[in-house]
Amino acid sequence: MSFNSSNDSIPYTNLSDLAGIPKIDVAGSSVVGRYNDIILTFGGIGLNNSYGYQLIYTFDTKNSTWNSLTTNGIQPPIRKGVRPVFTYGRLYAFGGFDNTAGKYYNSLDMLDSIGFVWSNITLLDGPSGRDGYVSALLSDGNILYLGGYAGPTTALDTVYLYNTNNNSWQNVSTVGTVPEGRGYFTSVLSENNQGYSHFATPTLVVLDLSSFTWISQIVTGDSTPPPLLLHTANVVNNYMILAYAAVVSTALLIYGLTACYNMLKVKGYFSNFIATPGTK
Repeated sequence: MSFNSSNDSIPYTNLSDLAGIPKIDVAGSSVVGRYNDIILTFGGIGLNNSYGYQLIYTFDTKNSTWNSLTTNGIQPPIRKGVRPVFTYGRLYAFGGFDNTAGKYYNSLDMLDSIGFVWSNITLLDGPSGRDGYVSALLSDGNILYLGGYAGPTTALDTVYLYNTNNNSWQNVSTVGTVPEGRGYFTSVLSENNQGYSHFATPTLVVLDLSSFTWISQIVTGDSTPPPLLLHTANVVNNYMILAYAAVVSTALLIYGLTACYNMLKVKGYFSNFIATPGTK
């Protein structure tokens, strides 16, 4: 449905009364299915910081129904802060953090949609264990991983690429003025394999994936978002919509849902990698 830059015009529909909604937090999600009509959640934290629930839930956007997904093979451990990527019938889930064990994972697990069978992929030259990173599927079949937590926040001076075609990792150093390391930020990939990163200031930082160069870009307007983390970022036409954020206020985290916290309009075609605030 059409909308403009006014928050009141966004056509939200409240689905919180649906049956079967999983009570989880800090779960990852991915759009899957032959027609991109299924939203899949991976991991997260249950009530009272527990992990006694299903690893994967699915939401059918056509029928507005929630279901848990039973999988086969050796099921990966449930953990939080994973950003799964779906491509060609396979779901890739890297890293994550187990709150109970205090453990970061650096495993890469793959779920094949044929038979829903899990397999673990051996990591050589891959990233260290982490959660709260960003990931993006590139047009050449590589999955890009950047940032996140690995005890402290990880630097943004290295991009990790996993090649889904030949099962190999490549580490690429970024150049230019590298932004501060951070976790639990968001990213959006554009068609020309560039990306914008917004870091709680009126400055957009662009990561040009053709040369892996960071580029600063000034944004104007009165609606610049405050420092955010644990939010979402999605592109609709030439708008990036940031929503459902935790607002970082000096030494205080104020959690709450927003109908639509802000919309950031980017000039020209939206064909870039967008990483928005996060936390140090």
